[in-house]
Parts: sequence; structure tokens; C-alpha cells
Amino acid sequence: MAQPSVTLTAPEPQKPPVIAELRNVTKSFVVAGGSEMKVLDQIDLAVHEGELLALLGQSGSGKSTILRCLTGLTEPTIGRVLCYGQPLDGINPHASIVFQTFALYPWLTVEQNVAVGLMSKHMSRSDRDAAVEKAIELIGLSNYHAAYPREISGGMRQRVGIARALVSAPEILCLDEAFSALDVLTAENLRHEMISLWHKKDTSLKSIFMVTHNIEEAVEMATRICILFPRPGRLGLVLENHLPYPRDSKSPEFQNLVRTIHETITTLTLPDLPPEPTPVAGVPISRARNRMESIPYVPVGQILGLLSILRDTPDLTNIYDISNEIGKEFGETIGIVKAAEILALVDTPKNDVQLTELGQRFLSEDRIGRRQIFNDQIHNLRIFHIIIEYLKLQDEVEADQILKDIASALPYDNPEKILQTMVAWGRYAGIMDFNANTRTVFVLKDEDEEHS
Repeated sequence: MAQPSVTLTAPEPQKPPVIAELRNVTKSFVVAGGSEMKVLDQIDLAVHEGELLALLGQSGSGKSTILRCLTGLTEPTIGRVLCYGQPLDGINPHASIVFQTFALYPWLTVEQNVAVGLMSKHMSRSDRDAAVEKAIELIGLSNYHAAYPREISGGMRQRVGIARALVSAPEILCLDEAFSALDVLTAENLRHEMISLWHKKDTSLKSIFMVTHNIEEAVEMATRICILFPRPGRLGLVLENHLPYPRDSKSPEFQNLVRTIHETITTLTLPDLPPEPTPVAGVPISRARNRMESIPYVPVGQILGLLSILRDTPDLTNIYDISNEIGKEFGETIGIVKAAEILALVDTPKNDVQLTELGQRFLSEDRIGRRQIFNDQIHNLRIFHIIIEYLKLQDEVEADQILKDIASALPYDNPEKILQTMVAWGRYAGIMDFNANTRTVFVLKDEDEEHS
């Protein structure tokens, strides 16, 4: 009798264990006026053993809040935090953090600062000394045991912070923009050393979770990249990065991945919107585009600087090249361009930034003419009507009242920063100013009236 055929299928490879995980996490904070500002919205994020995960996003998008939730420093408003599949209670014992600032005790030596990382552990003196010695040697600080922070460079001080995080033998090392305060060469060297450290087999370290706003840094280091979009923070594109180490930043594969991330952020932050439809008699006007829009937290000087660069360098139109030219991180450049676009001074087709006809006219005007154009454009922004309507009725209004209205209209924004930006733009436009002593916004009298 013929035997029945049997088809053998290879078992699916098991995914590595999850060290830390956020499930449906939302985080809100109470801000001025007692209202809540939602910083994170329904975040699902897991850090697996063996990966170097980068969380990429603009400043203020909630990256550090996610890190603090993962490590147990902050509790979510809604959702769960898990550690190896179990609810996290308190601080994650398997995680250590390296902060953006060096955060060292200036009165302690290198050796003593590193030993701070073991304060919560019950260890014998000899075991403690051995652990400190190993961490110092691991990060290349031998012969600096007795040095004080003031006696070593910024790069060395950050190495001390890394050694302090490693001394407790964590399984996951969290980097909170750990290289952003360093010079370019020092940061590049430390990035390479972090990758080498992660690859070592003789340490407890299994994974690295880093938050950054530097796209090239994420592509250079990470095996997986999650892009966080702001207001409120929500996860967007997730990319696997299979480029082999060491990675060549000039290779086509590296540049293609950088370009993909750039275009994703640009498309979602500076979308190409069709022109407003011409009103038709008898047809109601759609309110879909007429909603309350926030404004980026950008000083007027940076908007003016962008316009001047576009005028003086007509061939410079690509937003990535502009970012390099002005020496800003890409996320900051996006904010500046967005502010100029909201004021109708630039247009952003695809990845280009172009002066509009109004932007060109603005640059050709004198100080008074520029102020008038800025004034007119501010009056076109609905968010400014919160203040303008008050100032039509009275010469000054309490900031707390305005903050409440901003929080109600824009629940995902920081009302204090919005108000500061509105006052700065309004001051340049000759509309309003702020009295810090009385915490009131008041009408800015016309200069011609004051001198009459």
C-alpha cells in the first residue's frame, strides 16, 4: 500500500523576547489653566532583545516621554507598560538611561560618579569596586579615575555618563539624545563605540533604545527606526534597517533610506494642499480647511532669515540643502518653513521651498511695509483671533484667560509656548505685547500715535 505523502514545513522563526513594551499608551499633562495637554496618543512600541531601536522625531514630539514611560520614570495616563511580558511596577530594573546633558556631580570624581549607578544595589565593597572598574575600562576611561568633571572634555564627561549607566549591568541601554550636546567628531566617535559595545558578547547589554531628532544618526546606528509625529505624539512609519555594519553614510543604500525618512516627514508636516475652491453661488463653503491651526514655536528672526536666504541664494530651494545651509536639524528647519508657509510667505511644492509673490514683496518693503504685511497675515490666522477679539474690547487681557482659550482650541499643544510665539509675532506686527509683571497681553500703540 502506498504511503501517504507528508509535506514538511519549516517552523516560523521565533521573535526575540520583548524586554520593554508600551501597549496603547496615552500620556497627558495638566498645563496652565488646569486643562490637560495630550502628549502621547495610543502608542504601541516594543523593544526586543538584540535590536538597536531608534525613535526619531522632532523636538517636542514626545520622544523623551516615551523613554520615561518605558523605564518607569513616568506612568502613562492610559495604557500599560510591560517588562518581559509582566506589568511594570516602578522603575524598570533591566534599563539604564544616558541623558542629553552630562548630569554629573561636579564634586565627585569619575570613579565616584560611575559608582552612583550602583546606589540602589546591595553589594559588597569589593564587588562594587570591580563593577566600577569594569565599566570605566569598558568605556575607555582608564587612568581618569581620580579626575573631576571640570578637568575632562565634554566627550569624556558623556563617557562617564555612559559608564554610570552600564555599571549596573542593564539589559537595555536608553540613550536620550545622548550625542546632541557634543561636537561632530566626538559624537561620531561615541556612536561607533556604542555600536561596538552593543555587539560585545561579554556584557549584559542586549538592546539599545535611542531617541533622536537626527535622521542620519538613526540610519547610521539603528536596526529598526520608528518615526514619531507630534501634537500629540503618535507613531507613524516603522522601517527595518538591514544595512550591514559599519555603515557608509555616502553609500546609495544609506542615502536612499535617509531620503525616504526625509520625504515622509516633509509630506506629513508640509503637505501639498490644493488651492481653496472658488465660492459658487448657492453652494455652502466647506469648513474642512477652515479649522483652527496651530503655529510652530519659531521666532520671527528665523522666519526672516529663511526668507533672506531664499532671496540671496535663488538656486537653494531643496529643503534638505536649506537645512544644511542654515545649520539646523531637519526638524527645526521644518518648523521654520512651516511658519513661513502659514504666513503665506513661502510655498512648499514637493521637497522645495519657494518664495511666494507676497514673500518677494515682503522682502522689497522697508521696516514699516514689512510690519504691515506681517500684520495682515496674522489677522488671517484664526488662532490669533483669540487675542485680537479680546483686545478689540479692552486694551489689556489676562494671560491666564488666553491660555485657557488656547488650551481649549488646541488641546494637543503647549499653550504657554503658543502664547509666547503669538506675542513675539504680534509684537513684530505692531499688534500686541506682554507685561511679565502683571501677566497681561496689551495693545501695542502705533508708533506714529506715540510720537504725535
